[in-house]
Amino acid sequence: MNSMIPWLTNLLTEDRAVLGNDWWPAGLAANRKAVDAFLRYHYEQGLSKRQLTCEDIFVPYLLNT
Repeated sequence: MNSMIPWLTNLLTEDRAVLGNDWWPAGLAANRKAVDAFLRYHYEQGLSKRQLTCEDIFVPYLLNT
């Protein structure tokens, strides 16, 4: 890899240790915990009248991604 960023290899190694190899996972299955946490915080802060779920906010087609 050609780059002008000093210590890039070390930074990438550290990032992978914390974030894993897939930094931005796609699909609901890979992100369900984060979405559930967001929805819980949304409810706890009074921004929604009830605790929403992934099934409430995504079309059925996306629930299997």
